[in-house]
Amino acid sequence: MTKIPPTLSLKDGSTSPQPSSRMESADYYDDVILHLSPRYRVITCRDLAQWIIQKKEASHAGPWRGVGYHTCRDSLMRACGSLNLLSATVEDQLLNALPASFSEYAKERTCS
Repeated sequence: MTKIPPTLSLKDGSTSPQPSSRMESADYYDDVILHLSPRYRVITCRDLAQWIIQKKEASHAGPWRGVGYHTCRDSLMRACGSLNLLSATVEDQLLNALPASFSEYAKERTCS
């Protein structure tokens, strides 16, 4: 499995990274797996229990809100497909980055 390095969050036009956050609703949450689109992303929950699909609230400064909670890669991919977020590129990225279950993912994370 290919691991995705932690996402480095930068302000638009800035060269210095923003401080990471452990708040899942924050723009700079430090455990983003993949940005699916400008308003959707997949994160690892802070308790290492599941993957979460989040949608950015409409206002520019709005928080990220969970719209799907998954412990299985296949259900995560089905949910992405139902939201019309599953391009061939995204599908490949998820297949390469994530094991079949969240428990496998969490085990790999705690061993590294």
